[in-house]
Amino acid sequence: MLFILVRVYTIVMTDMTKFLIIAGCFAVSVLALGRAADKRDSRLVCAALGFTVAADYFLLIKLNYELGLAAFIIVQIVYNIRYRGIKVKHALVLSAGLFALANVMAGLSVLYALALVYAVLFCFSLSAAVRCFYDGSYPFINGYLVLGGMVCYAVCDVFVALLNSGTAFALQQQRGIVFVIWLFYIPGMMALSISGIDFLSKRNTNFMESS
Repeated sequence: MLFILVRVYTIVMTDMTKFLIIAGCFAVSVLALGRAADKRDSRLVCAALGFTVAADYFLLIKLNYELGLAAFIIVQIVYNIRYRGIKVKHALVLSAGLFALANVMAGLSVLYALALVYAVLFCFSLSAAVRCFYDGSYPFINGYLVLGGMVCYAVCDVFVALLNSGTAFALQQQRGIVFVIWLFYIPGMMALSISGIDFLSKRNTNFMESS
């Protein structure tokens, strides 16, 4: 059964189809601004998904992995601003410092240095999302969407790392791994795209500041 699902996936889910689905998630986040529980928070969701579309464009369509990872780093900067409330300049300084450390002191290539920066920033944003869920920074439904979206994002990234590990298992199970990546990535993006909506129909609230 799993083999059949993977086979169907490989036929139906072309790279352009995947890209259009992510672009659709961005469009949903833009439309959701009209029902935003918190305007600033929802704009950050839009910004994150906008750069996610750019990242997937470079990775899926142009096969430019450096620019794709650079765009995903911006995505994680935005999510750190959303969940941790850090300032943009602090996130940029941190990113530049990590890149310099990885590229110069560790002797990594630009691609691997970017991957390291992304991984560190993602760990920060994931931990902050978990904290926001448990301290009630978001309303009940939004909190679950944020947590669920970021956890799906994390599982996706674990399998991306496995896919690029170069191990015999990764080479043998490449189709299955890619299937799992998108099995978690798409629902994660869908959840995050609507995570700023005011499901409680309470207008003019600012839950991030009031928490």
